[in-house]
Amino acid sequence: MEYLNILIGLLFVWILMRGVILISLRRRTKRVAPGPFPLPIIGNLHLLGHKPHISLTQLAKKYGPIMNLKLGQINAVVISSSVLAKEVMQKQDLAFSNRFVIDAIRACNHNDFSVIW
Repeated sequence: MEYLNILIGLLFVWILMRGVILISLRRRTKRVAPGPFPLPIIGNLHLLGHKPHISLTQLAKKYGPIMNLKLGQINAVVISSSVLAKEVMQKQDLAFSNRFVIDAIRACNHNDFSVIW
């Protein structure tokens, strides 16, 4: 019985370490902009707070003008520099032309007449 407890404990530690290693390797191999580590279900929504513009400014100071945020299950790239935003909208427009439109924007019909969507 004592050996069974030791075996179960070692198995638990092995599974935990394997999970940590897989998560760290998967995070390193992606070519995404830097950003805060997301929580499992809500992502980085907890970092936005009551005044998202101030929170995004603070995050931009820490992670740079281009950062990746996970808003729930959706990955969002935030560009906080006007120079980079101009380059993305003018020079990289083909790369962003087939982007995903969030259902909430589509439901309000803002995607038909907005410059961003």
